[in-house]
Amino acid sequence: MRLILARRGNGLVYGMLGTLLLMLGTAALYDGYSAYQLRTWGYQVTGEAARYAALRGVTFDPYTGVLSVDPASARQAAEAFMAQALAGRGSAIRNVSWQMQTITSPAGGQVPGFPPVARANLDGGNMRLNGPGVGVYLTFEVPTSWLGVIGMSGLTLHTFSAAEITGITP
Repeated sequence: MRLILARRGNGLVYGMLGTLLLMLGTAALYDGYSAYQLRTWGYQVTGEAARYAALRGVTFDPYTGVLSVDPASARQAAEAFMAQALAGRGSAIRNVSWQMQTITSPAGGQVPGFPPVARANLDGGNMRLNGPGVGVYLTFEVPTSWLGVIGMSGLTLHTFSAAEITGITP
């Protein structure tokens, strides 16, 4: 009889533990999906900013047929694009910073140490282009909705994209 009375409250304890684990699992899935969605958005924004900056910063010498990138024009275009894109996200992201690098040589090249976080680039390496172009690196923090319960108040995401100029058509 005593053994039966000792096990009587176990179902309640297991039920509460199971509910807590289910809630934490759901929270991880929800915050993980939000982070994935915003990382995809980050890659889209950096890609569009790099293309926009490359298009606005391209220079063409009609006598030699050489394409290049004007870093000042490219930076100005990227700043305008990034300001507009980041203003549209509102409070969904915080602690935003971005950097831009240009390769002006018609033969292309590499920018060592850019992006500053290797995993931001989908191939994991430095910015390397076969012609003139622009690279944009974006980092931002995504606030978590539910994982704050276990101390994760935000996730930092890093994205990078580059655009190379291959030719101009009229």
